[in-house]
Amino acid sequence: MKEPFPHDIRAVLAAPAKGLSLKKISAATLFLLTGYLIYVIFTYLALLYDGVSFDYLWQSYGFFPLKLFPFDAVGASVIYVIGVGLAVFSFSLALMAVAVISFEELRGDFFYSTVQAIRFALSRIPTLFLCYLSLAAFIGLICLLGFLIGVLGRIPIVGGPAIGIFYVVPIFITLVFTLFIIFAAIISIVLLPVAIAAQKKGETFDALLQLFSVLTREPIRFFWYLAISAGLAKAASFVFAYLFYRTIQFSQLVLSCGGGEKIERMFNAAFAMLPLDSSVVSFVTNIFPGVPFGFSIVRWGYGADTSVGAALLSVSFFILFTVICGYMVSVLSAGLARGYAVIRRMKDDYLIVDEEPLETREDYANPPFKTEDDDVPPVVLVIIGIAFYYLTSPEDNSPGPS
Repeated sequence: MKEPFPHDIRAVLAAPAKGLSLKKISAATLFLLTGYLIYVIFTYLALLYDGVSFDYLWQSYGFFPLKLFPFDAVGASVIYVIGVGLAVFSFSLALMAVAVISFEELRGDFFYSTVQAIRFALSRIPTLFLCYLSLAAFIGLICLLGFLIGVLGRIPIVGGPAIGIFYVVPIFITLVFTLFIIFAAIISIVLLPVAIAAQKKGETFDALLQLFSVLTREPIRFFWYLAISAGLAKAASFVFAYLFYRTIQFSQLVLSCGGGEKIERMFNAAFAMLPLDSSVVSFVTNIFPGVPFGFSIVRWGYGADTSVGAALLSVSFFILFTVICGYMVSVLSAGLARGYAVIRRMKDDYLIVDEEPLETREDYANPPFKTEDDDVPPVVLVIIGIAFYYLTSPEDNSPGPS
């Protein structure tokens, strides 16, 4: 049974409630963890390629190399950029996994699971990659043409005047369009996953068409919905983080009643292994960036020795922190997906809510009635029908003597 869907701003305002779903948060958290691990691995490879020793890296950063590193070698910079790109790609997959669950809810399928959403996102990796590759190829081609035109400007006598004559048309017009493509490529990090999640089949051209169609025909509505979704995601995740913060405090108090100072030292040691003073943690523990309203956990990471229990506890804290970020992504994606459904209604007069779900499911609440004929083979029914016809036909229908 489908829920009534308002094709207006109310659909986006419901994002915090719609994002508070275990299967959506789980799917988003899994892709965020994967992206972070990829980032850490590629960052370490880049730094090792640049000549930094592993012992120094491990003592200085551990599992959290959360900063922009200056690299001397070009190869190291390339490795680092690839890692950042793959991490951003994982973020887009997290948005897609949550968005497809949201679209299935709009279509009436409330049993679409986390595993199905993850499989859907993985199956759409080629589509998303081809979309990003197409945008990058176009931008690269225009930059190459600009470079070649600049080289032609070196030609004596005719080079400079030719650039002056053809600057407005086509050089300036082409570069303005290229800047728009670059802007669309940045926005595509959050818009393309939602557009692809709304598709029944992965189509690169249709996804790119919807990207530019939304940005050219409904830009105000889209950015308004994006701002609302992002604001709601940050505020809702702050409340979520504060709940986790108080729960950790309460758990430390309860466990310390039985374990004494050993539990307190283990908690302090676990927090000491985490980058509590990083900008990422500050972003989560404050309601909005630049607004000094939040809570601090820096004071917990002092005065304890490292142990196996503390290391495992720090892993648990890191997973809980990722779950908070997963809820933030879940709210953002739910708001964008519901807003995209509204935009498609306004832009194309197309109702996503009228589509059939991706997977058909049997109605176990109202199963079909089973008759006795269901157990009889069709051949037997044909033979019985023929015999009944000849036995009931009148005898005077047969030809007699004239």
